[in-house]
Amino acid sequence: MIAEPRAWFMVRIDVQVLSRRVLCSVGMVSCLATARVGAQEPAPAADDRVEEDVLIAPSPIATPIEYPEGESGSASVTLELTLDDQGAVRSARAIDGDSKFSAAALVAVQSWRFRPASRRGKNVAARIRYTIRFTPPEAAAPPPPPAEPSSRPGRPARAGTPSPPPAAVGILIEGERPAPGSVTVTREEARELPGSFGDPLRAIEAQPGVVPIVSGLPAFFIRGAPPANVGFFVDGVDIPVLYHAFFGPSVLHPELIDEVEFYPGAAPVQYGRFAGPVVAVKRRPFRGRRTGQATLRAIDAGALIESPLDPECNGRSACSKTGARVGGRYSYAGLVLSALSDAKLDYWDYQGEVSYALGPRDTASVLSFGAYDFFKPPTDAETSGGEVEFHRLDLRWDHELPRQSNLRIGLTGSYDRAGGAVEDSSVVLDRALRLRVELSSRVSDAVLLRAGADARIDRYGLETNPLLLSYPDYSALFPERTEAVTGAYVGAEIAATRRILVSPGVRFDVYRSQGITAYGVDPRLAASFELTKKWRVEQSIGLLHQRPNFAAQVPGAQVADLAGGLQHALLWSATVRTKLPEEIQASLGVFRAAYFKALDPIGGARDFTIDRTVLDRRSTVSAAGLELELRRPLTRRLGGFVSYTLSRSEQSLGGKKTVSGFDRPHVLQAALSYDFGRGFRGGVRGVYYSGVPELNLEGSPHFTDRRRGRSYFRADVRAEKRFQLGQSSYLSVVAEALNATATREIVRLDCGEVCVERSAGPVVLPSLGIEAGF
Repeated sequence: MIAEPRAWFMVRIDVQVLSRRVLCSVGMVSCLATARVGAQEPAPAADDRVEEDVLIAPSPIATPIEYPEGESGSASVTLELTLDDQGAVRSARAIDGDSKFSAAALVAVQSWRFRPASRRGKNVAARIRYTIRFTPPEAAAPPPPPAEPSSRPGRPARAGTPSPPPAAVGILIEGERPAPGSVTVTREEARELPGSFGDPLRAIEAQPGVVPIVSGLPAFFIRGAPPANVGFFVDGVDIPVLYHAFFGPSVLHPELIDEVEFYPGAAPVQYGRFAGPVVAVKRRPFRGRRTGQATLRAIDAGALIESPLDPECNGRSACSKTGARVGGRYSYAGLVLSALSDAKLDYWDYQGEVSYALGPRDTASVLSFGAYDFFKPPTDAETSGGEVEFHRLDLRWDHELPRQSNLRIGLTGSYDRAGGAVEDSSVVLDRALRLRVELSSRVSDAVLLRAGADARIDRYGLETNPLLLSYPDYSALFPERTEAVTGAYVGAEIAATRRILVSPGVRFDVYRSQGITAYGVDPRLAASFELTKKWRVEQSIGLLHQRPNFAAQVPGAQVADLAGGLQHALLWSATVRTKLPEEIQASLGVFRAAYFKALDPIGGARDFTIDRTVLDRRSTVSAAGLELELRRPLTRRLGGFVSYTLSRSEQSLGGKKTVSGFDRPHVLQAALSYDFGRGFRGGVRGVYYSGVPELNLEGSPHFTDRRRGRSYFRADVRAEKRFQLGQSSYLSVVAEALNATATREIVRLDCGEVCVERSAGPVVLPSLGIEAGF
């Protein structure tokens, strides 16, 4: 679960941040709603032909442990382990046993792996009690002859290391049902995906329905959604930008990320005020022990360190609520770039968190994170670069209620700023304060209720010179003002039967800006139907509203146009999923999306030249498509996937309907990853896009699919050698490359009397680095 080190080679793209040319990048979000099911007794040995209510207990795959140095005698330790649905240990605490042996066991379990628990053929999270029996090395039985295994499969005995198989004395299944229509990208899966550089946020590009603005650029159109309609959240806190320097790493240290929940359709009601897909980052829980990770790359260095606040924690229950960590990244790319040209590049980010248990049911925590980017192109370039930054400080109090319920009160302060990289550039600012209350209540074994309310106030600022040619545009698009929004939501997860999960919800928001008030009512409904233990059907539909905006991933750049009404969208999708032999999962989905009163100058013209006249060009964007995927977890010895998307995106403006400038009818991706043993692992990934539609310059310029630019194909590769340095320490050397084929991409086809192709790149991002962790 370690960030992939990489060395970035920068490329030029014809884009300018927050001047007359604004780059509107896109990201994706997803949120996973969870439901717990009641405690069950352990099931017999795993078998796919079990009855539907039988629970298959986790079984050990790799559980190495060494006898504590300096100790003597035999001892038994009982641990309570929380396992995720992939069999990894999320948390552990000692239930019984000598503290010195318990300490050794709690260190060892962090690297243990289990075959996950399952119910009705589906992996589920579990909480188990596990007993370890320590025997001194000198008293251990001699190893048997080589022809006979010395322990159960997956539990190899080491010299001087006791390895009698411990017994699981109890199991509680805590099944996490993914919300219908959602996709979860785990840290482990992203690490093995070639071209993602170990970053779960960059792995979003590999999902069906996702088309980047430029291949390799972590900015996307998702099922036709305009870039500014995509929302990004970190543990419930919204953020304006996900990536450094456009082609760079994410603004969060990957080791902080547990998983990314992606909703390409209608997200749950707790994620509001974005009329489009949502990307939600779930932070990794505290591990209850000292741990750290560091990377060293050609242009930057980063690290994250975590420690329990109580040095004698030893896995007690409070350890899961108490801890502190700090991390960050700093770029020295400017030194490399300055040796090649007069261009300048700089970026950094930081993350800090402290959580403390005030009592058995109350926890107080502080989360702070932020990022900064500066890029100034060479003097002979047409663009002027940009400077952006954002900061978040979130204070929260959590109170546990009976029946696995929780009440949270949070207060978030934010500061966003963006401007040009040259003197006298215009600058936009946003200072905001948000208060929220969130309730998650287990009403009954079959019903989980979610409700919340919040209020937010934003003070937008503009620093510009009235003598600048851009002043009329900035003063119209981003004037100084104060905006307020309040809202509330209520939703539920209802297990109507053991096979049917229904998630209804509705939210209501009131927007106020410059004397204008607007209302948004967002009903949403999702459902999952298990036809058999291997077949499942998911559906979701929702009406969503947001403030009008087109400047995605530009901190502080919120368009002031409430007079034109809110943007709104109607999203629908349906997916059939099935489990095949050898852990292969298959899915077939269809979607239909429509965005009304949308500001989408990028999709409408495939051009980043923006001025105040864009406010008069509200359009309707529609998209429909089919998504097919076969996937085996990349974390297995042999893993991979094949996905195909067939879609069409259109835009209607002034009664005229045209194909979207970012319409790619066919998108095909495939990847393979293989563990060769002895710490060697390698993988390859292929990406294919059909060509972009022509821009017909005769009369009023518009896109048509009579002709298309050349299709695009690229290959990504990855190779790793890992050295295990004890129970939990390691060192890895990783080589990786995005677009190893160095393919140029046709980003526009201009057709008049003749057709002229405009290309980008080739965008080639090679990486060779070292990472270490403990």
